[in-house]
Amino acid sequence: MTREVEEQGGVVDTPRDLVAAESRIAELEAVGAEYMRVVEDLHLHQEELRAQNDELRSAQQAVVEAGRRYQDLFDYAPVAYFQLDEHGVIEEVNFTACQLLRENRSGLLQRPMRLHVPAEHRFAFDSFLVDAAAGRRAATTELALRVRDGEPVPIQFTLVLSRTNGKPHYRLSAQDIRERRQAEEQRRLAATMFEESNEGVLITDPQGVIQRVNRAFTVVTGYSEADALGHTPSMLASGRHEVGFYQDMWDRLVRTGHWMGEIWNRRKNGEIYPEWLKINAVRDAEGAVRHFVGIFNDIGDHKLTGQDVERFAFYDNLTDLPNRVLFVERLKHALIRSHRDHRQVVLLYLDLDRFKSINDTLGHQTGDLLLQQVAARLSQVVRAHDTVARLGGDEFTVLLGDMEDHAIALETARRVAENIREQLARPFFLAGREVVTGSSIGIAVHPQDGDTYSDLVKHADIAMYHAKQNGGNGHAFFSAEMNARVVRRVALETALRLALRREELKLVYQPVVDAENMRVVGVEALLRWDGPDGPVSPLEFLPVLEDLGLGHDVGRWVFSLASREVRNWRFSGAVDLWLSVNLSPQQLYRMRVDWLREALEISGLSPTRLVVEVTEDHFRHHPDAIIESLQEIREMGAHVALDDFGTGHSSLGRLRHFPIDIVKLDKSFVNGLPHDVKDLAIVNTVITMARHLGMVFLAEGVENQGQLEMLKAQGCRLIQGYFFARPMPGEECARWCADFSERV
Repeated sequence: MTREVEEQGGVVDTPRDLVAAESRIAELEAVGAEYMRVVEDLHLHQEELRAQNDELRSAQQAVVEAGRRYQDLFDYAPVAYFQLDEHGVIEEVNFTACQLLRENRSGLLQRPMRLHVPAEHRFAFDSFLVDAAAGRRAATTELALRVRDGEPVPIQFTLVLSRTNGKPHYRLSAQDIRERRQAEEQRRLAATMFEESNEGVLITDPQGVIQRVNRAFTVVTGYSEADALGHTPSMLASGRHEVGFYQDMWDRLVRTGHWMGEIWNRRKNGEIYPEWLKINAVRDAEGAVRHFVGIFNDIGDHKLTGQDVERFAFYDNLTDLPNRVLFVERLKHALIRSHRDHRQVVLLYLDLDRFKSINDTLGHQTGDLLLQQVAARLSQVVRAHDTVARLGGDEFTVLLGDMEDHAIALETARRVAENIREQLARPFFLAGREVVTGSSIGIAVHPQDGDTYSDLVKHADIAMYHAKQNGGNGHAFFSAEMNARVVRRVALETALRLALRREELKLVYQPVVDAENMRVVGVEALLRWDGPDGPVSPLEFLPVLEDLGLGHDVGRWVFSLASREVRNWRFSGAVDLWLSVNLSPQQLYRMRVDWLREALEISGLSPTRLVVEVTEDHFRHHPDAIIESLQEIREMGAHVALDDFGTGHSSLGRLRHFPIDIVKLDKSFVNGLPHDVKDLAIVNTVITMARHLGMVFLAEGVENQGQLEMLKAQGCRLIQGYFFARPMPGEECARWCADFSERV
């Protein structure tokens, strides 16, 4: 009864309600947990969407940038590009096309392309579009384009047919071929002149083997082209000249690149005849002789007056100065009078500075004009009874006779040489151009510097070479020391050529150490030569290699061998090192760097593991071309180091203009460390400058612990020198590098 009353009165059954409440609470907690999971999933999804949006924006930006790059490549390509619709109407052009036609873009778009083709070529152009698109003929042809206010331009067209949404388009490139046509015309003209010339012409290789002759050669000599090819000009020898005549001819030709004179030859039928012969060397971009060209006239049948014969035989036909023949005769007579009257004779041997560069860049006609004006100025400097002669090329001589004593001879020679230098240093005006040259003058005095004409000429020539080596635009008197240096150099050249044939040059390697981490980071490849009398300093034989025109070939060999060896060291346990090689100015100026790119591909060495070393002297001549080549090397991924910094002519201020990554301070500044205060100040200054310019500093020539510690204290990490290791052969260096970390 009590329970029923309580239920009727609203009293709750406590155990049942608690169970229901707990169940409800559990349901609510489950719902809350699900809600939190949903919220968390929403947050995650929101982050994913944000990330996807960021990626999408980056992708869109990349597409925009790619579009801009493509547009830049399209607009500024060296070839004119046109996009035509299926009817030949221009839909798009690049800036190069606008420049070619001298039209604005708006003046070209939506106009038929054929309107820019000369009327006489339009049918051919229409046929080209149709046939090329249908695949009925090659998609390349040569026609012309009309240019506003100009003559039609010959063009090579190349066609590519493309489709967008099934709609065809013509992609047409137009290459201006005026220069090619002109070059072809020049070649045809040269070939015609070669064949139709009245002068006999023969062309040989550097060894003198005949490679080509013209029609006049066969007419004069009686030998056909088939008879001559593969033989040497000795097949024409008459027997009238001694061996010394031909030896002198060859020596002069090798040394100067020119020879001219009268010679007796023999025809195929045995008849001997006189001819006037000129021989010139043809050199390649490296300065190496590629061909010899001989041009001759049969002078046996010429009906010349006595005056004509004298002029032809004794005077230069370009400058009207006495030639070599007349000069030698006058010099011999002057020496005879000198012996008889006890007088002095002065010989000045003159060579123009930068003549080859002027001749190559402005043309031979401008070079000839320069030689004529030089001859005129020289003739104004000397006395009436003195002799100015042209020996050939840009070489002149001035003969001063009748000097009372040696002191007067020396003073007169100095005064005349200085007058010549001043005269030739003034600008020349040639065909509307201002040209500046200079002169290198060698002086020899008889009898002190030579008792015979050949000795006097040789010694004046040696002095001229010395003046040119000292920078040119000056003079030098002959001395016995010069002669000794020349004798030494000639012997060195001979021995070096023999060493190259015998493969006596060798490579050694000197490690570069990171002194902070005490690990080897690279090696420098160094060329060595053990000559017949012992080791020869690279400072002595490397310039000889350059002068012989062999610097590039030897440099390529050095790089090819070194890159292969260093790459293979990894298999012997050596760490992955960078390789440092020295490149000559010849390799950077004349050959540029395409050969280096090819050599890297062949060797398999990564460009990032290559350091190219140059010196300050590289920038003395043709600095713009050198800098351009070094920039190309850096664009490959390689690095550039300035070697022997401080020994050349550059200042710290100029350092920032060079494309340099590493500065190598010369050992002469390291020798005084740690005690020399001035050397320490220089090292500290250069390290600070290099750091501010974003360059790495390397000290070479480190030989003791004190130098090492001082350099480390100044912030120099890269060390090279005998303190760690001397230069070593390849295998020995590989083992040394592999074991270095264990030793330290």
